[in-house]
Amino acid sequence: MSLLDGVKLQKCEAFPPGVEYVKGLGVTVSVWKRDAKKCYLRLFRENKMLEKIPMFSMEEEGMADVFTLFLKGNEVKDKINGLEYDFVADGEVFLDPFVKQVAGRDSFGKKHGKTRGLICFESFDWSGENRRRLTVQEMVLYQCHVRGFTKHASSGVSYPGTFLGMEEKIPYLKDLGVNTLLLLPIYDFDECMKDEEGNSLGKVNYWGYGKDAFYFAPKASYCSQTMCAARELKHLIKALHQNDMNIILDMYFVGQNPEFITQCLRYYALEFHVDGFRINQDSVDASWFTMDPILSHCKYIGSGWGDQPVPRGKERYLEMNDGFLVDARRFLKSDEGQTESFYYRFREQREGVGQIHYITSNNGFTLRDLISYDVKHNEDNGERNQDGSQMNYSWNCGAEGYSRKKIVLKTRKQQERNALVMLLLGMATPMILAGDEFGNSQKGNNNAYCQDNMITWLDWRQVEKNRDTLDYVKMLLKFRREHPLYHSERKLTGADFSGLGAPDVSCHGREPWTADFSYYSRELGILYFGSYYGSQSLYFAFNFHWDKHEFYLPNVQADSQWEPLFSTAEGAADKVEDDKYMMAPRSIAVFQKKVIPKPVQTKKKTRKRKVK
Repeated sequence: MSLLDGVKLQKCEAFPPGVEYVKGLGVTVSVWKRDAKKCYLRLFRENKMLEKIPMFSMEEEGMADVFTLFLKGNEVKDKINGLEYDFVADGEVFLDPFVKQVAGRDSFGKKHGKTRGLICFESFDWSGENRRRLTVQEMVLYQCHVRGFTKHASSGVSYPGTFLGMEEKIPYLKDLGVNTLLLLPIYDFDECMKDEEGNSLGKVNYWGYGKDAFYFAPKASYCSQTMCAARELKHLIKALHQNDMNIILDMYFVGQNPEFITQCLRYYALEFHVDGFRINQDSVDASWFTMDPILSHCKYIGSGWGDQPVPRGKERYLEMNDGFLVDARRFLKSDEGQTESFYYRFREQREGVGQIHYITSNNGFTLRDLISYDVKHNEDNGERNQDGSQMNYSWNCGAEGYSRKKIVLKTRKQQERNALVMLLLGMATPMILAGDEFGNSQKGNNNAYCQDNMITWLDWRQVEKNRDTLDYVKMLLKFRREHPLYHSERKLTGADFSGLGAPDVSCHGREPWTADFSYYSRELGILYFGSYYGSQSLYFAFNFHWDKHEFYLPNVQADSQWEPLFSTAEGAADKVEDDKYMMAPRSIAVFQKKVIPKPVQTKKKTRKRKVK
């Protein structure tokens, strides 16, 4: 007895591609195989082929190599739901590039069996989602790998390395102060790396950037059950939105045309309520997004939009490049000639295009490694340490790698706090690499693309060991979240354009109003004049010299005095005297103007003279 007895088979429209359920009518199937003459749909259960169905060519419509099939009848949905499928065209077996779920890649890093599509018709209840799209001023990004985030046994989640495992960590993320997840590829890619001839390289493509991918399908090995990849991703996204968080997917397209790419992004925007995408810009022009009624409402992260036609003023397009990373790292390690470039990076804003600043990312050192290693240590990658960037601009603070020397550990702690202030309190949208908030290390590996192990899995035991670092990040993000400077929609100009008594932002040296951009300068002061954003003024003092130096703070807002908010140096001075402050070596101090209370005036009592 045939599975499809009583089901009427007929031709249908060529769009939409893939396998789609049409409510109350049946199931449509559409696929394109270039220059093919005949095509069959095959249905499987537990590797047993149940049906091989001839498909209809669209030759009469002028598309002879496009094939369609309409399985008519509402009962078809239940008959084929949960089955696996593929296609055979002129003797070649292939899989639908528009497949929504994949079977055969269920165990990460293990050799796959037959890779087929998985038919899954199920609805999802989005009620109570309460989605809110965050503005660029509000966003604090957290770059994360779904598997590595909770795979380590110390994560304490019920489903390590999965979408559900990440969902269990939402309270942690919210308490930390981040509100936008930037996830490395979550679509179904083949992590078992092969050479051009298809031979196994014995390596794992951990990050997911590659050409062997099914972009419409959430990765099966990132879910707790084979049939639930789409459902579990939706559940994660709904939970994020319920906690006032957004999600951006890293989509790395290889060999796909712009029409395919826009269809894919629309699918994630509509079906999964994704808030935005990071795109490799060589794959598609931004005009495909700006002219689309759905995609024009999403955010896009690129390396730089340049002269591409992006709508100005909406700030849905954000730039993410290594400019800040290089300048901040070089200033942090006290290189010569970095003062001027870092000043402009720290206050960087662009009209209409958002800026994302990061000091670490998945492609490079972690923050703890940045202050612990002078050179990369990628021997475990099997490429004789020849892979990965040579230009890391790192400093090990006196010892390579692990050290128990007190002076080394003290210097590293201070450099770590310096880096966090530089990243989290600049004007651009900051991005934290997952684990940097509690000192995660990759043991000096700056190119861990093939490491699916303890090198890349976050060790959550470090949370307690480095509680001071975690608390410092929370404090900085709370300050950023609450201070009016970071939520003003007015862009800084560096001029007193409203005649309020000082520029909205200005640059200083050890002496006020005298910026020192000389080659040997390592001292910098930055004033944000509070009258331009409705608050008290802020002053950032950077002393990245190895000696202490006295800084003179600018005399503005005469009815107030400078008060230290915090310093990255242990035992730093706790007050400013006569607008002077002694800066510790390699440290940052942040000051805010505090209104001087006016003395209360009391009326003198006069005695009345008695009249005789």
